[in-house]
Amino acid sequence: AQPRLDYDPAPCACAPCSAYRACVSPMFLVVWGIVAVNYLPYVVWYPLRTASWSCCIVVFHALVGLLLASYLMTVFTDPGTVPPEWHRAVAADRRLAADHRYCTKSGLYRPLRSHYCSVTRRVVLNLDHFCPWVVNAVGFYNRKF
Repeated sequence: AQPRLDYDPAPCACAPCSAYRACVSPMFLVVWGIVAVNYLPYVVWYPLRTASWSCCIVVFHALVGLLLASYLMTVFTDPGTVPPEWHRAVAADRRLAADHRYCTKSGLYRPLRSHYCSVTRRVVLNLDHFCPWVVNAVGFYNRKF
């Protein structure tokens, strides 16, 4: 297969960054359910209301807020794909093309540490894995969350 010079990044097969994809996923609901199951007994139904309990509730809310913010950032952040300018530059230069791997599934040159994700059907930068808990590939831009 010949490298494609007319390159536009392939759209993600599982539609990353869409609210619809996240809301219909059972894993998204499972995570929110786990948070709710832990929230109710420790905050709403806890019988003893003391000063130390108030301190613990503030810390608990801060940690739950950070957990949910991190989770939502991972779910809704695109993991990254090969920039079109980079692919065009590599495909046009034989020396650069010799230094990079050619992906037969996508027809594109891949940067180092990037792989083809069979779930999203595109090349993902620094692909770690497709995580069903976040319903997204874990890659360069969303692994830090």
